[in-house]
Amino acid sequence: MASTKLLQKALKELEEAKPAYVEADKFYTGSFAEPFQSVVMQRLLMRKEVNYKAVLSAVPVDAVVEKLEIVDIQTNEEFATEGIQDVWKANQMQFVHKSAILAAEKFGDAYIFVWPEYESDTTVLDPATGVVTAYQSPLKVRVFYDDINPARKTHAVKRLKTGRGKQERAWLYLADGTIELYETPENKCGIEDFRYIEDVENPSGQIPFIHLRNDIPYGRPLHEKAYGPQNQITKFIVNEVSGSDFNAFPQRYALAKTKGTSGGDDIDWSGTDETVPDQDENQVSKLVSGPGRIWDLSGFDSVGQFNSADVDQYLKPIEKAVELMAVATGTPAYYFSADTVGGGTPSGESIRQRDARLNTKASWHQQHLDAGFEEMLYMAAELLFLGDDDLSISIKWKPIEYVSETEKLELVQKKIDLGVPVAVAFAESGYDEETVREWLAGQPNEVELLRRVTVLNTLGDAMQKLGTAAALGLDMANVNELVNNLIQDIGGLREEPAEDVL
Repeated sequence: MASTKLLQKALKELEEAKPAYVEADKFYTGSFAEPFQSVVMQRLLMRKEVNYKAVLSAVPVDAVVEKLEIVDIQTNEEFATEGIQDVWKANQMQFVHKSAILAAEKFGDAYIFVWPEYESDTTVLDPATGVVTAYQSPLKVRVFYDDINPARKTHAVKRLKTGRGKQERAWLYLADGTIELYETPENKCGIEDFRYIEDVENPSGQIPFIHLRNDIPYGRPLHEKAYGPQNQITKFIVNEVSGSDFNAFPQRYALAKTKGTSGGDDIDWSGTDETVPDQDENQVSKLVSGPGRIWDLSGFDSVGQFNSADVDQYLKPIEKAVELMAVATGTPAYYFSADTVGGGTPSGESIRQRDARLNTKASWHQQHLDAGFEEMLYMAAELLFLGDDDLSISIKWKPIEYVSETEKLELVQKKIDLGVPVAVAFAESGYDEETVREWLAGQPNEVELLRRVTVLNTLGDAMQKLGTAAALGLDMANVNELVNNLIQDIGGLREEPAEDVL
């Protein structure tokens, strides 16, 4: 039975959510309109058809997105790990997942469509992809949740144009796996015009959309609080630059004693009078500077010009608006600066302190996104028949907090010194599995050797103390066994890492 009423309600909510998404996109891309308080000034400036905008409202989004990147995916089963990584690479998710994260932060919501890919005319999964994972815009897709349990999906809707006149097509996805297809006539596209066509087979048996969001149940544009300051910045910049021509050529004036007196020349060049050079660049005006020249200003008592506006009247409010944007969005102020010599850009411990609030926000958003990508991978594994109920998937993200490469390697060494396996130490520091494998494969395991030598040196110091203890009657049987095993382990250090080292 068709769920027409549910579809209409879902499409209505999809349409109601669009304006906020459109506004978020405009303030990210810079396609927003300048606000005007005066209709006269709006007509005067808008007809110039120039763009003086400085789009800083995108900075709070980019600052967080730059910190969110998946570097590796692992499971507790080798076969499942290979299958999931194949899906990830086949769908170029190493790039697509960044675009999806950007959309999730820019709009607050983004979706990934998960669907099995079959060979033509068969039920066999395509060996090249197996499962398709594709980004979906929140302008076209919306997932709905239970009022009591916002983590449980109740249904989803997708709306697209068919390209045939005004006709549109919509799909309603229900929690039981049912997919209903609807269409409008070619000359209509209203919500009330959709008619049920047929049910579509759903191999996944569930709603195939993964919701990436920065809040529950729906996210908000990360730069939403930057809209106001951005409008201020735009206003100040447009006003200042639009008046720059006047500042370069200030308005001049001439004062006459009586109304009937006229001067020898019009000294206020309007761009249309006879004082403008002719087409042959000949100066028509009599007010020409040069040796032996005299300006005939008969009839005028005095001349002068109005002072240009002080540029600080524009620059200082712009600086204040940028400061307000930084505070409102929790973005360090130096992210908005254009320092190129390093004098105003912090580093090391200083940058970690300034980024503390930003890192906290990025970490919170990472948890939301991690849940979405994890759901996507489990759905892909289920469609590929990988693993079982005990399958565990682990997503490794790039470290959020800034750490220099030197500090990162020092931390890796400290972990190795404490006994952490080499591959694990590198992975926990954000290095992907393939890179670590290239570093260690086919080469003497010098890192592991260094760790064991360090352990041996430490053991030597301990042996001296144990010798004293033995002289006092301590039973050394267990200690001797431990020492012999350790020495054998160090002596048998392999030239190449074992296959299961990673």
